[in-house]
Amino acid sequence: MVSRSLPTVVRRLLSSVPLVDRFALLQCERRYDVDLNLLQSRYKAMMAETHPDRHGRSSASEQQVAADSASEITDAYAVLRAPHQRAVHLLELLGAPLDEETGASVLDPTFLTEVMEMREELEEVASEPERLRTLRDTNTASMSALHSDLTFAFAVNNLEQARALTARLQYLNRIEEEIHARMPVS
Repeated sequence: MVSRSLPTVVRRLLSSVPLVDRFALLQCERRYDVDLNLLQSRYKAMMAETHPDRHGRSSASEQQVAADSASEITDAYAVLRAPHQRAVHLLELLGAPLDEETGASVLDPTFLTEVMEMREELEEVASEPERLRTLRDTNTASMSALHSDLTFAFAVNNLEQARALTARLQYLNRIEEEIHARMPVS
């Protein structure tokens, strides 16, 4: 009983915390298909200004402000450079949040069956590097197609489609992580 109510309690606590617009923080246009090179250059420029080492002679409070700012900038950069996290953040900003509970509800049963089959295949090929590479390539192609579809869904403001595609991307990201964990170190 307690474990079921915990997510509700956490959601209530988090809903009272203002949502940080990481796009605005890094001075980027709020869109899914961000220019990653521009994002990286903005991140580096902002870190050069706010890095705590640069403020070594400042007062303790100014050093703390610099450290907090650097932490927020680093967090924003980490979120925006990762496609799935960027999509989740964009959905939050647009008022259509996607979380663990709602993620599965927007997926069609066919996709969930495909994911289950991919996981079964992953278990079977765990010790076969060539088959793992093939599975990784298939998953990478699926993720690439989702990135393209997400770019379009966000561009036309189709938030329901963006939510479903983001949920799919979440599952494929997990599969990618499992594949990488099983790949032999070269």
